[in-house]
Amino acid sequence: MSLLEALPGAHCDGELLSAAVPFPRAFVHACCARSGSPVYGCKILSYQVANVQPLRRRAEFVRRLSEDGFKIIYLKRENFVEHAVSQIRAREFGFHRSAGSGGENGKMVIDPLMVLDWIAKSEGSNRFEAASLAGVPHLSLTYEQDVAFEHEHLPTVKKVADFLGLPIGGITPPKSAYRKISPRTLSDSVANYSELVATLAGTPYARYLS
Repeated sequence: MSLLEALPGAHCDGELLSAAVPFPRAFVHACCARSGSPVYGCKILSYQVANVQPLRRRAEFVRRLSEDGFKIIYLKRENFVEHAVSQIRAREFGFHRSAGSGGENGKMVIDPLMVLDWIAKSEGSNRFEAASLAGVPHLSLTYEQDVAFEHEHLPTVKKVADFLGLPIGGITPPKSAYRKISPRTLSDSVANYSELVATLAGTPYARYLS
């Protein structure tokens, strides 16, 4: 979200739908109007649509926002194992921290069965997201290819600007206000990495190991 605010006149809210609201779609529209910005965006996680909000036709929520005129940018993770480990570590040390702040980035013992549980949740989310986006115009991005490393940020912002039909002249390389707090490789992140490898051996997820 902080990278998107590099776009001229853009304002991005965080997770608007993390708590239940009476009329989720109207709430998004209200936040857009209240921002007073030429370009408005917000972050909506699929579990919030699938499980948190009081919706009758949950898989149609994103489609209806698109029909209302919102443009959908879909950011997903490709490496299920890294995502699972990241989620587990985040609950121990906190999520992404402000740039320049301190934070734990050493190894951590992680239960491999908990990793499998998180992977199952991610796969369920992916199925819901695929159903929600079927036939809906959107820009698809991946964390690993478009966001994870600083050198990817400017090309990603330009890609988003093109999708939104916004001018990109004069955009300087954006700086995210947040930084990743976990090590870059799983072997540096997981103290019992060999146990994780043994548990995932022979599963479709072994290919995600670094």
